Amino acid sequence: MRICIYTKRLTQRLDEGMAKVAHETISGLARHDEVLTLFSLGDVVEKENLRKITTNRAGLDPRLRARIREFRPDVILYIPRGPAGPSSLLFGKVLKWYGGRADVVILAPQTKGLESRWSRKLAPILKPDLILATSGKDQREFSSLGCPAHFVPLGVDVDTFTPATPDRKRQLRRTHGLSEEDFVVLHIGHIREGRNIGVLERLQVPGIQVLIAGSTFFPADAALTHQLEARGVRFLKQYFDHVEEMYQLADLYVFPTMSEEACIGQPLSVLEAMACNLPVVSTRFGGLPDLFPDEGGGLFYADGAADIVTKTEYVRANVRQIHSSTRKMVERYSWERSSQEIARLLKDHRAASTSVANSGNDVSYPGRNTDKSDKRHRP
Repeated sequence: MRICIYTKRLTQRLDEGMAKVAHETISGLARHDEVLTLFSLGDVVEKENLRKITTNRAGLDPRLRARIREFRPDVILYIPRGPAGPSSLLFGKVLKWYGGRADVVILAPQTKGLESRWSRKLAPILKPDLILATSGKDQREFSSLGCPAHFVPLGVDVDTFTPATPDRKRQLRRTHGLSEEDFVVLHIGHIREGRNIGVLERLQVPGIQVLIAGSTFFPADAALTHQLEARGVRFLKQYFDHVEEMYQLADLYVFPTMSEEACIGQPLSVLEAMACNLPVVSTRFGGLPDLFPDEGGGLFYADGAADIVTKTEYVRANVRQIHSSTRKMVERYSWERSSQEIARLLKDHRAASTSVANSGNDVSYPGRNTDKSDKRHRP
């Protein structure tokens, strides 16, 4: 199958959820299908099947249209660089025009504005052929707007994110200036008020060291940083090529975020912490309950700030008795399996739409040879 992937920005620094989803999805699909990736912004080096075409915000550019039609895709997979909403549906419609008879599928790691009156009016008109949602809630919301939607799990690199031996943990703590005796509570992500990380200052008590590794994609909230540092919370604000080391030196991962606008639907940091077999205290955020319906095995769901504190204290007090099996829980959600599931959904939907099209009158496709004997040139 020929898949054209379009995303607004591709960067070499993968310390932000959207960037990592785009990178891993592109890499995974390209291993099994013929893929052309197009992007408008970023510092990724161009290759034969990876092309930068600078466009305006609406994507109205004859070069983008020409490149898509030259490739003659079966499917155009659009990965929005921000939360998917009415503007993403409109952009998908532009790609549909460029792609002729190609199916247009939107992978929506995060959503915004689906409840608005304009969404209700525009979605039935602008709907793509399929939307891949990352939470059951988003899937139901898109479906209620008349958009065909399917839930898809994201993934984690289970070869990179692995548990550390006690000796390795001690070595990493010495490297980063952390006490070998403290119980280290970790959070990784944007240092922004909307992520509810202010609650972490309540965990900074004698014997516990809270460590926050901030993403470099968004500027840190200076006032929030100062507030937490005043309580003794440690920050690591630089970019890490080996972010897995942060998980490997920690004793517990805490994800306190509640606002759906503050993170993608399946927080990758939670999956990465689980791959390192850390106990995790998390809110019931987005698609996490769809992946892991019940807590247990080292995964603890918390309802609100007080519950985060209570369950953190429980894990610390019983850490020797808690035999975490979070890695076993997350192993089936590797990026390889995620890309295989996305590819399967694309193929199934393409087969269904082709069957429907063939049952009616054939419609000419600009740029595609409709001769059944045409083998189609493979660039």
